[in-house]
Amino acid sequence: MPRTALILLFLLTGPILARGDDLKASSSDPRLIEQPRADYRARRKELMDRVNKSESSRISFSKDQGGETIVVLRGEDDRGQEDFEEGRFRQKNDFAYLTGLEVPGAWLVLRPRQNRATLYLPSPTRSHMNGQSRHPGPGKDAAEQFGFDAVEPNAKLLGDLFTAIADPMRDGAGTAVVYTMSPSPDPHNTKPDAKFVRFLREGAPNTTFRDLAPVVGEMRKLKSKSELVLLQKAIDITGDANEEVLKIIGPGLFEYQLEGRILGAFLNGGALRPGFQSIVGSGPNSTIPHYFLSSRKMAEGDLVVVDIGAEYNLYTADVTRTYPVNGTFSPRQREIYQLVLDAQTEAANRVKPGSTRLVEMTGIARGYLRKSPLRAKDSDGKEFTMDHFFVHGLSHYLGMDVHDVGDMNKPMQPGEVFTIEPGIYIESENLGVRIEDDYLVTESGLVKLSKNIPSEPDEIEKRIATERARKKHSD
Repeated sequence: MPRTALILLFLLTGPILARGDDLKASSSDPRLIEQPRADYRARRKELMDRVNKSESSRISFSKDQGGETIVVLRGEDDRGQEDFEEGRFRQKNDFAYLTGLEVPGAWLVLRPRQNRATLYLPSPTRSHMNGQSRHPGPGKDAAEQFGFDAVEPNAKLLGDLFTAIADPMRDGAGTAVVYTMSPSPDPHNTKPDAKFVRFLREGAPNTTFRDLAPVVGEMRKLKSKSELVLLQKAIDITGDANEEVLKIIGPGLFEYQLEGRILGAFLNGGALRPGFQSIVGSGPNSTIPHYFLSSRKMAEGDLVVVDIGAEYNLYTADVTRTYPVNGTFSPRQREIYQLVLDAQTEAANRVKPGSTRLVEMTGIARGYLRKSPLRAKDSDGKEFTMDHFFVHGLSHYLGMDVHDVGDMNKPMQPGEVFTIEPGIYIESENLGVRIEDDYLVTESGLVKLSKNIPSEPDEIEKRIATERARKKHSD
C-alpha cells in the first residue's frame, strides 16, 4: 500500500463531506462538477468562436472553404493512470473544463462552422465494471442532461470524423483543419493522444492539424464565478490543513506526521486528493525548494516549510507557510522571515491590472531583496545580498493545474488567479523560508484569497502557543 494511503488510514478521523455539499444545484440550471451546465456550453461556444476567428484570419482560408474545421478532444481513460496513487479516476483538465464530465473514455467533437458540439460516450457497463460510477448511455436524454447537440456512442466516432474530414484524395475536396492537443507528428510520442493523431494523419494525409492547447489555455486564465467558488473552497480546506499542523507541531515529530494530518484534513474537508505532492521540509530540508521525502525528525530550533494545496472538484490551492517547530522564531529566523513577507507585500502592491505581466514579478521581488541590508554566507563562505538566496520564480497562474496554463507574457486581467511566493534558502544556516499566497486580479487591484491563513510571525507564534495551552489543559 502506498505511503500516503497508510498515513491516511492511520490518521484520518471525522466524516468526509460530500463533494459540493455547500454548493447545491439549481433545478433550473443543473450543475456538472459543481458548475452550471450553462457555463460549459458558453465555453464551448467561445472556443468555437475563437477557432472560427483564427481560421478566418489566415491567408489560405479562402482556398479552404470546402474543408471542415473540427475540434477533437479526448477525455481521460480509466486505465493506465499514474498521476494519483490512490487510483481514483480524474478527468483531464481541458476536457472537464469544456464538458463538466468525469466519465472515463469520452470524446468531444466540435464543428465550429456549424456551431455544433457532439459528445461521444463509451458503454455505461464497461465504466461501471471498472469501478467507476454509472453514467447515461448515448441518446437524447444524455444530450439534454449534459447540454450537447448530440451524444453518440464511441463506436461512431471514427466514422463521423472521417466523414467530416471528407475524402482527401477526391478531386475538389477542401482541406480539413483539425484542432487537437497533440498535433505534432513525432513518431516517438507514445501517448494516446499522439497515437490517435498519427492514425488520423495516415487516414487523411491532406488534413491540416493545429494545436488547441494555447487557445484553451487563454480561456482558462479567466475564472468564472463558479470556478472562483471552487478555488476558494480548495484554499479554505488548505487553511484547515494548516490549522492541523499548528495543533501538533513540535520537536520530536517526523515530517510525515505533519503530512498525514494535512492529507487527513484534505479528505475531511471534501478534497479527494492533493493538487500536488505536499512539501514538508524542516531544518536543512527547509532550504530545498522541492523536497518530498518527509522523513526527517524535526528538532528544536528548526523551521519547517509547509507547501501544500487541496484539490476540490478539480481546482487546486497552492499555499506555503513557514513555521518555527518550537513555537518561537529566533531573532535571525524572524528577520529573514519578515524580509520574505515584506517582499511578498511589495510584489502584490506593484501589480497593476491590465498592465503588469506575470513574467515581471520575479524581478520585482529580486530587486526588493537586493536592497535589504541583511547579508548571508553561501556554502563556500562568500557573503551575498539576499537576492542571491532566492532561487526560483515568484509567480505562476493557478486553477485546475497548480502551475496553470496561459501566456505569462500578456498583461494580467481581472478574473485571473495567480500566486506570489518569495523564498530565501540559506544552506549554510539550515534556514529556509517561503511564504506563498493565492491572489485574484480585479479591476481595482488584488484580492488575497488565502488571507485567512495566518502569515504574520506574531500571529503564528500566538496560534501555536494557544494550541499548546489547549492541549496541556485537556491533558
